[in-house]
Amino acid sequence: MTKSEYKKARQLIRENGNYALRWLSEEQNAVIQSLQSGKDKLAERAAIVTYCKRKGCEYSFYNLM
Repeated sequence: MTKSEYKKARQLIRENGNYALRWLSEEQNAVIQSLQSGKDKLAERAAIVTYCKRKGCEYSFYNLM
């Protein structure tokens, strides 16, 4: 999704609410929904790594995916 596509999608959602997600392409819909969900996968991984280091657990990048 390009920056201009993102801006158009956000404007469409502001004007029409979440109903506008139906009018977006499948890819754009997935991007907007993941941003609206508020999950930060990078922060979640960092928290897991920190926990494992604190507890002395073995971890690898591939186990966190």
